Amino acid sequence: MKDFAKKHPVNKPKRKKVKASLRAKRQLNQPLKIKHLFFISSFTALVLFSSYYLLKTDVKNLRGGVVNPKIEFLYPYDLERDTVLIESGGIIKAEDCEYFLQIESYGRRIYAQEQLTSILTFDLEAYVEKTFSSSQPDKPLFRVMSGPYKTKSEVNNAREILIKNDRQPLILKKCTKT
Repeated sequence: MKDFAKKHPVNKPKRKKVKASLRAKRQLNQPLKIKHLFFISSFTALVLFSSYYLLKTDVKNLRGGVVNPKIEFLYPYDLERDTVLIESGGIIKAEDCEYFLQIESYGRRIYAQEQLTSILTFDLEAYVEKTFSSSQPDKPLFRVMSGPYKTKSEVNNAREILIKNDRQPLILKKCTKT
């Protein structure tokens, strides 16, 4: 026969109730403790204080109140100390300059012609020019050029059009003395 006496609720062993505690048994890991913040702030104050006295920085000295400064040139002393370069050709009074855009350079004329047809759709005057490389003088290069432009403003406007269309042109300047 089976003994059913242990299964009765009165005869069951009582369980201990576990109370939940709100306290953590380990210390919290703080990223910066108060002693670290105090050390950082005192170190910063020490650096600022020492830089003020060691470097002798004074904002008042940098702001000058001189309205009409007097400039004095000591030519004989400066000429003994320094070297002065003088152009033998004289001073250029006026220059006549033209500006060009080098859009791209290619090793084969076919690729340069393809680039030229796409550049002409932007309403720019362009052409293909045959030139030679300085590193390989026997190999011809075909560069797509645009221009000539009379002013720097015109060449910059054309350059902006090309940059907006994913090109990186170079500005070339050719001047003649007058």
